[in-house]
Amino acid sequence: MTEENKFGGERLDSKSSLSRNGLMEHLARYNFVTGDQGSEVLDIGCGSGHGSNKLAAKFKKVYAVDVSEDALAYAKENWSAPNIEFIVGSGTSIPFPDNSFDIVASFEVFEHIEDWKKFLSEIKRVLKNNGRLFMSTPNRDVYSPGKKLTDKPRNPFHFFEMSVPEFKNALGEFFTIEKFYGQRTPIYNDRWFWPVLNPVLFLLQRLHIVSYKAANTFKLSIVNWIKPELELSDIKFFEDEANINKSRNMLAVCKVSK
Repeated sequence: MTEENKFGGERLDSKSSLSRNGLMEHLARYNFVTGDQGSEVLDIGCGSGHGSNKLAAKFKKVYAVDVSEDALAYAKENWSAPNIEFIVGSGTSIPFPDNSFDIVASFEVFEHIEDWKKFLSEIKRVLKNNGRLFMSTPNRDVYSPGKKLTDKPRNPFHFFEMSVPEFKNALGEFFTIEKFYGQRTPIYNDRWFWPVLNPVLFLLQRLHIVSYKAANTFKLSIVNWIKPELELSDIKFFEDEANINKSRNMLAVCKVSK
């Protein structure tokens, strides 16, 4: 299955009621992208472009890259801005010269790139000296408990999933980690029933009784029932080890030195 097809199945649709709260959690990550207002920024794996639009309000120029022409067409129609340029391209062959960007943002893309070392190497190549990377990915120990790095993820759109130490080690091969966070929405994620419900849904998927998409849609419907309109203040980022380890997603702020 191609990178385009595997990644394409998990895109957030800003007009879908089921995607709305997931979209809020995704946009919250873009609040962590900070830097000089005159910075040139690469949003790699920009998807439908909502995050790129958020970056465009803060920075001089945003280059939004994705493998999907359909996603970029949607982004241009719905999230364009005068200082955004949407470009078809791959994370393992970023279509820019060396030392092009002050900032690279890449949220929930890492796990969709099979050759993650090439991906990180390409990001390092296009970042300027002292440039910064803002990257997030699921925490396997929470997202897929009991799995190992070499196991096939339960999510069919992921090539792999990493634990906190594995993600830190992967980033450390190419960058200096300045900040590391765990992202969690306690109003959803800390409910008592998930440790009971998730194993049941995983088993039903293994037995091919329900599909991943059906199970995920069911969980999203529960999330929307708990609180239909998520607010940014509901989404928390933690720096202490205990909370990072029990957070569903990890977010790192990294610096490159050349």
